[in-house]
Amino acid sequence: MVITTPGKVHAVEERKGHHAKNVPEWKKKKVDEIKKLTTSYKTIAIVNLENLPTKQLQIVKRKLKDQIKFEPAKKILIEKAFETSSNPKAKLLIQKLQGVPALMFTNLGAFELFNLLKKNRQATGAKAGQIAPDDIWVSAGPTPFAPGPAIAELAQLKIKAKVTAGKIEIREDALVVTKGEKISSLAASMLGRLGIEPMQIGMTITSVLEGSDLYNASVLDIDTEKFISDLKNAALDVLKLTVELGMVTKDNVEYLLSKAYRESRALGLAKDIIKPENEAETEIQARLKAKEK
Repeated sequence: MVITTPGKVHAVEERKGHHAKNVPEWKKKKVDEIKKLTTSYKTIAIVNLENLPTKQLQIVKRKLKDQIKFEPAKKILIEKAFETSSNPKAKLLIQKLQGVPALMFTNLGAFELFNLLKKNRQATGAKAGQIAPDDIWVSAGPTPFAPGPAIAELAQLKIKAKVTAGKIEIREDALVVTKGEKISSLAASMLGRLGIEPMQIGMTITSVLEGSDLYNASVLDIDTEKFISDLKNAALDVLKLTVELGMVTKDNVEYLLSKAYRESRALGLAKDIIKPENEAETEIQARLKAKEK
């Protein structure tokens, strides 16, 4: 809008000033608190609390309170704090706010934080329409169901069953829902009746800023134990290769020297070459050869 008269400009400025004065004090305080936290901790994480029950939220907060500063706030206040923070990298997180956002501040590393939250997720039952996080299986064995409609329901889910001693028994392990598929009403109901809780609930990380490095959740979600095992196996394979090729490195030099010594010693004994270090063995071998003759 173009303002052409001084009077109108004055009126607009008055309205702006009036609006600024009416900002609640608690909002200003919350923005200042968040700004201060963005420079007080090494790591800032955005979490999405959407669909997270209050009970589970409180449990996780209590368990991790000594390691993580949890800071819930309205999205608009978080944006304002990041925009005006003296930590220039905080602005990168504005585009990562999703769902019902909240903040976490910690001195843990990004991967360490993600794994900690992952370990503190809780198992829960499936609901119709949810997406399966992994393949969902039903194991073979007895069920609490009496013969009746349950057999037909199991059959619809491609679960093979039979009646044993008056109860329905699942004959073999069955894949009920494939990872990434929606869980049907029948599958959700059957899983609940069988006491199977395939879903995990907890704080869902959207992004983490560690120092100047920004990580998305997909990058952070790795199996740490498998990763370490793979690294060890890779290092062992490299060591074997360098030994095979005779390439001397700081990691294999002791082994190669020991191997060379053993081989030269064996050669000396085989060729009756007398040296100070194998003289005794050579003499013993010579005597044995003499006896054989």
